Amino acid sequence: MPRPHANFLPGDLLLFAGADWDSLAIAAATCSLAQLLSGQWFSHIGICAEHYGRPLLFESTTLCEQPCAIRNARVSGPQAHAPELRVKNYRGRVWRLRLESRLELRGAEGARLTDFLLSKIGESYDYRGAAICATRLLRLARWVRPSLDRLFCSYYAMAALKDVGRVDHDCAAQSYSPARAARDLQYWGAYQPLGFRGRESVRLK
Repeated sequence: MPRPHANFLPGDLLLFAGADWDSLAIAAATCSLAQLLSGQWFSHIGICAEHYGRPLLFESTTLCEQPCAIRNARVSGPQAHAPELRVKNYRGRVWRLRLESRLELRGAEGARLTDFLLSKIGESYDYRGAAICATRLLRLARWVRPSLDRLFCSYYAMAALKDVGRVDHDCAAQSYSPARAARDLQYWGAYQPLGFRGRESVRLK
């Protein structure tokens, strides 16, 4: 599939739908029926920010084989990568969600986003504890438990958006799965909706 508008701006969210069993299980447990029927089986999320003039994708994962662009080594947890390379090497589908134009991050806001994301690189988190809070369905879906660490990615992204004021400060960032983040951010009007001609929220792969 062609990659329209494959540029990356601060605040862009990349949504991933893996083809492996764990990714499918996470998506089945957290996606809405509408997302599942449209093929948007989101199981992972990352957020873009600018670092020394170049875009990086910041994500929390234990499964990326690429070395972190900040630490120059393969790490688990919060890390950063060149987004175009991450998209190219990902085994599955990828979408980009873009902020509505009125909410674009400029100047000091973009720098604040970068600072927040960088401050978490190298930290260790209670991935399972964060993910268990994600949804009522997840608490019932014990068969997803071996892969709960992968859901912490949405906590990282939503906390960053909260820090720069793109989601409400009362938002419980730890309660979000990738699929719920995608749903709510589009519903609130913070991000351009997927599937509309002329919008910049698009499928990249």
